[in-house]
Amino acid sequence: MSSDANENLALETNDLQSSASDYDKQEFDDVDVMFQEETKHVNDTKIKVKRKRKKSDKGLDEDHSTGNGIEHDVEIDPDYKKKQQTKRILIGGIVGICLLLLYMVYYQMTHVSVPDFSGKTVVEAKNWATENKMKPEIKQEYSLKIDSNGIISQSIAPNKKIKKGSNITFKVSEGADPKGKIELPDFETMSKEEVEQWIKKNKAENVTIIDEYNDKIETGKFIRLEFTDKEVNKDHYLRQDIANVYFSKGKEVFEKNISVPDFRKKAKSEVEDWAKKNEINVEFKESDSDKIEPDFVISQTVSPETKLAKHDKMSVSISVGKAVVVPNFANYSAEEATNVSPDLQVVTKQSFSDNVPFGQLIDQSIEAGKKLTGNDNKTVNVTYSVGRPYIKSFFGQLEGDIPKLIYENFNSKGASVTYEVYYVDSYKEKGQIVNTNAYNQYIPTNAHLVFAISNGRYASLPDEKTTS
Repeated sequence: MSSDANENLALETNDLQSSASDYDKQEFDDVDVMFQEETKHVNDTKIKVKRKRKKSDKGLDEDHSTGNGIEHDVEIDPDYKKKQQTKRILIGGIVGICLLLLYMVYYQMTHVSVPDFSGKTVVEAKNWATENKMKPEIKQEYSLKIDSNGIISQSIAPNKKIKKGSNITFKVSEGADPKGKIELPDFETMSKEEVEQWIKKNKAENVTIIDEYNDKIETGKFIRLEFTDKEVNKDHYLRQDIANVYFSKGKEVFEKNISVPDFRKKAKSEVEDWAKKNEINVEFKESDSDKIEPDFVISQTVSPETKLAKHDKMSVSISVGKAVVVPNFANYSAEEATNVSPDLQVVTKQSFSDNVPFGQLIDQSIEAGKKLTGNDNKTVNVTYSVGRPYIKSFFGQLEGDIPKLIYENFNSKGASVTYEVYYVDSYKEKGQIVNTNAYNQYIPTNAHLVFAISNGRYASLPDEKTTS
């Protein structure tokens, strides 16, 4: 212990002894012996002063050490300083731990660990930012690797602790560039699964695989490639263009579970509605009937209650009403023909013929025996022969009347007579027919007539002839 400490200790001890002497002046009547202890701390040293009093015969305490009836004992505790240091260290440690715990709680409340947003969507990132009062900034860019709205990268590394309210930037995928050019493969040589993998790899989301039934192409085989835009082709295809790749599902087989009704005497419209609803291919054939009114069913090729499948075929005969049978007009004269059938409109005419005798039938526009129904034209043109053409003498007729004579006498009745003229010197009036190659005789229907026409060279003038 240092000299200053010892000096202080001596001073403190003297103070204790002095205060003990003052205390000894008090009287104690009922206590024979009393011990009283006082403790002082000097420079981290514990000092104990014990005083012992006895009651004297005179009623006063005696100090045994001095003759005054009071005993004083001083003890020094050598471990007191160490205990005090340990106490201060312990208290300091507890306070430090409390402060550390408070800081940790505060830090946890004001900071957040940034997750790894790889493989997550922009919606998830925004939700996290909202929950943690972050300020997100979204930047978009095209990406072949990350799906649309997926997170490409983040400005703050995953698992890093940052203060709430901080800024954080996310790069978000817009998907593949829609205007990017894609080289289309030969789909003809690929399976459906290979095409699906190609679409996924190239982000060709506008290429659609469509399965359809095909009676000729094997199941799973390529059928065709179609573009919705006519200006797009295989060599100039952008990711934004729409294309359909068709694969065969093979021949469609349907269960025979459609019961065929009895359509006899039912309306045609009823059959059409049933066929449309059940996807049955019905062929309608028209037939005449004396008993079934028009547009009603006469018969059907598939019996009632028979089971059919979708797209099966059947035929139904539909009445067109009572039929009119066209007669053979060769059995009738031209006069009789118009009254043969009240259901027919008969138009007769006469025509020259080189082969058919007079009065016999040359032709009828609708063959004999044909049945005409309500949908048919019931007008029949009938031609009868007037024999071969016969030309009379046209002498004295004027040249200008020749076309009319030819038409009225021959060509209006089916002949094809032609003619020509030439001019001769004659005493006949100018323009008169003075000769012909045929007259007062039968001629062919295609005869060619030649007329000699007077040029009036030797003829008198019309006025002179009248005067004479």
